[in-house]
Amino acid sequence: VQAAVEEKYRDIRGEIFKFDEVLDNQRRIIYSRRQDILFTDAESTLAKMKKYNDETVAELVNAQTDQQGVVNVAKVMEKISQFFPPVASVLSESDLSGLDSQGVISFISVAVDEVFTAKSREMDEKAKAEGKPPCPLGRTSNYITLVTMDNAWSDHLQNLENLKESVILRKYQNLDPVAEYRAESFRLFQGLEDKMRLNAVYSLWQSFAPTQVAQAA
Repeated sequence: VQAAVEEKYRDIRGEIFKFDEVLDNQRRIIYSRRQDILFTDAESTLAKMKKYNDETVAELVNAQTDQQGVVNVAKVMEKISQFFPPVASVLSESDLSGLDSQGVISFISVAVDEVFTAKSREMDEKAKAEGKPPCPLGRTSNYITLVTMDNAWSDHLQNLENLKESVILRKYQNLDPVAEYRAESFRLFQGLEDKMRLNAVYSLWQSFAPTQVAQAA
């Protein structure tokens, strides 16, 4: 019996080691990207954030488009108000009505880019007047991207720990725990990248809100 128990735990330890190899690969990717962000200039970060804006608009619209290609414009406007608060004030449902999903994406993307560019210009002028370095929006984007990446990675590590405990039990269902872990951890990692982008976009655009409120007042 003792030999059987030792054999069982030897197998489990071997599987856990393989789990850690999967995690190490993901960790290297994330740390490499983090280093890239740390040493990226503000202008490049600003360009990346514009790309994030476009990808997020497309994701929000596609999520509200049915199989027949009909866009739920009211729901799209609700999501735009959530992720891009200042943009919602320059858009209306009538602007988007009758457009297909690609038309809605293009229309909103232009509006988002115009507001984003205007905000960047406003911050540049203020920084110049105060004798501060240029491209403050790029530096803010850089900081927010790093923070959201770290937070999302921390959540991801906990999800992988929970997954590890779950797949170990699948061995008793005649499933390969390591193969199961690889497949599901890859799926979670893909979701992690989307989460980082969405969180970065959301957080950055929320930071615009105080200025918008002040202007309205």
